[in-house]
Amino acid sequence: MKIILSIFFFVSLIINTSNAEIYKIGKLNIELFEPNKLIKTSGSINEGFGVAKIRIFAEKTNDNRISSIITTVKYKGDKYNNLMRTWWIDYFFKNKKGIFYDNSITNLNLINENFTNGLVVQEVNLKDYLKQQDEFKEFKGAIKKLKKKHNVDLPARVIRADHVYIKGGDLIWVGYMFNYDQILNENIFVDKLTKFNPKIIDGYPNYKNKMSQWINLALKRHQEFQDTLKINKKINLTYENFDINNDIKYFKDTFYLSNFNSEKNLKINEEEKAKKAAEQKAKEEKAKKVAEQNAKEEKAKKAAEQKAKEEKAKKTKEEKSKSEDEISVDDLMSKIKELNEMYKSGLISKDEFEMLKKKLLKN
Repeated sequence: MKIILSIFFFVSLIINTSNAEIYKIGKLNIELFEPNKLIKTSGSINEGFGVAKIRIFAEKTNDNRISSIITTVKYKGDKYNNLMRTWWIDYFFKNKKGIFYDNSITNLNLINENFTNGLVVQEVNLKDYLKQQDEFKEFKGAIKKLKKKHNVDLPARVIRADHVYIKGGDLIWVGYMFNYDQILNENIFVDKLTKFNPKIIDGYPNYKNKMSQWINLALKRHQEFQDTLKINKKINLTYENFDINNDIKYFKDTFYLSNFNSEKNLKINEEEKAKKAAEQKAKEEKAKKVAEQNAKEEKAKKAAEQKAKEEKAKKTKEEKSKSEDEISVDDLMSKIKELNEMYKSGLISKDEFEMLKKKLLKN
């Protein structure tokens, strides 16, 4: 029953996407949830360095639970931008509690070379995360407000994706969290690790398939994040089985509408993979045939040109030989005529004339 309700919930979500509210950060449009399911909280910081606006949006279910959370932070620095840039980099990337810190639990961690643009995907214990103390307590405080303000239960664990852009001392941070408990009805732990943990996820196809769908959706969102915000130093979004040419709806449908049971999904994925492989093979074979045909035509063209060249050379040689023969005959006749004149004038005898004429003709 739980699975059936979950599927119905996701179908309703996708069908009514056009009714979802939109929140804008600059030119970036963030699609929220249906108005009757949307709950919000906020927080802010207004200090000497700058102003931070924190907005938390969540999707509330009929049983007072939360299915998804979207978090946004926009910080605009007034001064000390270099100091704030260093602070943000330390908070996100270098601090051991930072979401981008390399602690071997992230399923995807992409960062550009100067720590200004990043995407991280991971499964986390949300309750433990919110209990952790850090220097940006206002952010976690705004998430905690959801429970008190709207009388909802926060998810115990979520899969999340965070998109971060630091420009000077300014910051734009957009996060997505999904409460996967609503689609699971089994123990997710193996010893102290969940089956989403990158160390063991390969052994659990259902979990790996779902995480791959979430990662692909995060990659597509980050493409829009980078392009819309005109980030100069983009990160490479190349990833296994991620086709950047598909639109955002394709990735949302794939994640939200697919059953968690991977047998059917994996079969579909294998069929899709086989189809793409066949299309690619056909494309390569067609290109190969075209290349072979072009090479064949080029070879025939060169052979024809060579043959024409050889025939022309042969014709030229024959014409030259004929011309030389004609010159040789004329010269012979002239010499015989001279001998005849010498014979008539008495300079040579008839016998001498005949002998010399035979010698000329023989040569």
